[in-house]
Amino acid sequence: MIKSVSKIDLEICINKVRNAGDKKRSNDKYNQASVLVLFINDEIKKNSSILMIKRRDNLRKHAGQIAFPGGKKEKKDLNLEETAKRETEEEINVSSEKYNIIGSFPKFFTGTGYVVTPFLGIINSDSNWKKALKPNLSEVEQIFFPPINYLLSPKYHLREKPPTKSSMSMTWKINYNNKNIWGLTARVLVTISAGLGLREFPPCDDI
Repeated sequence: MIKSVSKIDLEICINKVRNAGDKKRSNDKYNQASVLVLFINDEIKKNSSILMIKRRDNLRKHAGQIAFPGGKKEKKDLNLEETAKRETEEEINVSSEKYNIIGSFPKFFTGTGYVVTPFLGIINSDSNWKKALKPNLSEVEQIFFPPINYLLSPKYHLREKPPTKSSMSMTWKINYNNKNIWGLTARVLVTISAGLGLREFPPCDDI
């Protein structure tokens, strides 16, 4: 199982995933959004982790869910990459000079009415990002850093029925330290795993 990823690994992954998004739907019915998948490379331990957040339980949408930093595109955003950068800084106080965006995945549609573009990046290890890291407590309950050798391992990827009242027919699920990672977040992780050659690509019939 892979323990660390480099910029080259992610470039290859993004290239392999370019045709692995959802089937095309009318964007008019979905709100544009983006998320940022930030990899943290430990040069000493030779391993990588991914920055993830747990959203607060009292939010109007996606309450309590495990997610990547990100959100809905606003009029002031020039593009979806700007959306991902803005939302990341608003949610966890990490500005764009502290990481490098390597590229993006195709669009993924959600059962809650969003069409999401995931961006992949690597945190600059010499940027003192940990000192800046701070959750916006109005939105984010917790920030944590699961290792990729767990998140991207196919043996932890479960395909099952979604929670009650979900409009999805099926969903992906990953359990990590009693945290339930599911829906779009889990599907992006499964897709990264496939792009790195660790498993087959997931089906596109969640909704």
